[in-house]
Amino acid sequence: MTKITDLKEDNIHQIRQCFYDGEIWTKNKLAQKTGLSLAATTNILQYLLQNNEILLDGKAQSTGGRKSKQYVLNADYQSLGVMILKRDHINYYYAGRIYNLLGKCLGDIRLTGTKGDYNELVRAIDLLLKKKHFDSLVISIPGVSNNGMINICDFEELAQRDLGGLLKDRYQLSIIIENDVNVAGIGFSRQYPQCNNLAFMYQPKVKYIGCSMIINHQLCKGFSNFAGELSYLPFFTHLQQTEMLKKAPDNLLLDQLVSLCCVVNPEIVGISSDVLEDFSGDGMENYLPKEHWPQIVFVEDFDSLIYEGLYVLGIEKIIDNIKKEQTNG
Repeated sequence: MTKITDLKEDNIHQIRQCFYDGEIWTKNKLAQKTGLSLAATTNILQYLLQNNEILLDGKAQSTGGRKSKQYVLNADYQSLGVMILKRDHINYYYAGRIYNLLGKCLGDIRLTGTKGDYNELVRAIDLLLKKKHFDSLVISIPGVSNNGMINICDFEELAQRDLGGLLKDRYQLSIIIENDVNVAGIGFSRQYPQCNNLAFMYQPKVKYIGCSMIINHQLCKGFSNFAGELSYLPFFTHLQQTEMLKKAPDNLLLDQLVSLCCVVNPEIVGISSDVLEDFSGDGMENYLPKEHWPQIVFVEDFDSLIYEGLYVLGIEKIIDNIKKEQTNG
């Protein structure tokens, strides 16, 4: 096998990333895409083939001369587990899926619990692993996670725990734990790749609103991953917000939207609400000049955005892990 030291890491990484868009590639197309020489591209393709990361997919149609070999990602080289944690006034919900590297769902589970604690989460992960082993696990939580350490969280039994460390030790998997609205924001931004600055807001039935902000195509998390916790703005107490959520959720959402617009000035804002059937931003004219209004997109299927964001985070982690393992190996 070609040694990793014989090839430049960054060049291998460049070629590897091309395959994750799901396209069929030839050597010439890859060389044109990456700017690498044909000789370097050939060596890297041989390395990826020998490592089973990519597969031969026949030959391209010839326009004269020899047909070009075609290459595709080996979608089963690794697999990814993802899990959404949600709650209402009574129960705690765990929804998991397993994806191959091209986003095909290979299995799923659902579990309802009454405690929202570590043991319930472990039960849900065990159920998912019984469907199929996976190499990395990405979890969305209704709370703040800083490198796997859970701060405030609607699953109170998970708060103030090094959840990432506990799960990594237990399962020997690569673990990512991220705020659910941040994850949904990543999924939402994939639908608007041309937009540099956007935001996503989620108004749940219980607890308080959350927001993710994508600035220059990058998720803005702040130094302690607290960015977007709009319920802590000094306009309404949590008690007042709880009352407004029951009696005037649209007014509460409008106030928080206007605050967001003043701070971040997003071009597009996605909004999902468990208590409103629609929200168009009516009333912004009382606060903001029209030229600063964002486009409002009301999203009915919040979970689908979370799944998409979890997949994106997981694939990024898998690619990074492969690079590190092969460099150090």
